[in-house]
Amino acid sequence: MTESATYDIAVSFAEDQRTVAEEVVEACRQRGLTVLESNDLPQAEVRYLVPFVSTLDEIASDHEHVLPVLTGEPPASSDVRYLRADEYLVNSLVARIEAAETAGQHRVPVADLAAALKQEETPEPETPEPAPVQQSPLRALAEQFAAAPPALARRGLAGTLHLGGTTVAVRVERENDAVYALEVRDDEIVNFVVVGDSPELFSTLWQRIEDMLTATA
Repeated sequence: MTESATYDIAVSFAEDQRTVAEEVVEACRQRGLTVLESNDLPQAEVRYLVPFVSTLDEIASDHEHVLPVLTGEPPASSDVRYLRADEYLVNSLVARIEAAETAGQHRVPVADLAAALKQEETPEPETPEPAPVQQSPLRALAEQFAAAPPALARRGLAGTLHLGGTTVAVRVERENDAVYALEVRDDEIVNFVVVGDSPELFSTLWQRIEDMLTATA
């Protein structure tokens, strides 16, 4: 079985960073470091992958074997370790390699580091908010009627409410004597009768409301 090629560092960079990156690569080689510039050896093993980036937003992972080189402006704060593309860069890289060798730090396949570099956290799917429950007009009307008894009581009146599947019915009394009756149906028919206005209609409506209230008692 053929052993994988080994290097101290592997570099990656965009075309607009080529000049800076190649100068650093040449300086590192002059200092005795072995440098891999090609992605054609994915099984090659390295101490560090050194990507040249203009912003740290390009780095999705703070991997211990990844040393980003920031060529742009440094952020105010960052959780990602990085090196600056300045006159101290080559010395920093040499020092990191020497420290890794002394500590016996193992090398890692370039393919694994490239995958870690590009890996992005999968956002958790947003839980859609439940659609608001549409309240039926009859129930909304019934709630308004249900809130009325305290105000009626201050005027010596008493109200009784019935909410059915298709009807809201209200009767109002004073000292057990009928005052008025109201019936609202979902077919947009409203019956409202005050005692004395139409005795026959009031009697019919009142009896219908009485029957509904008795059925739900």
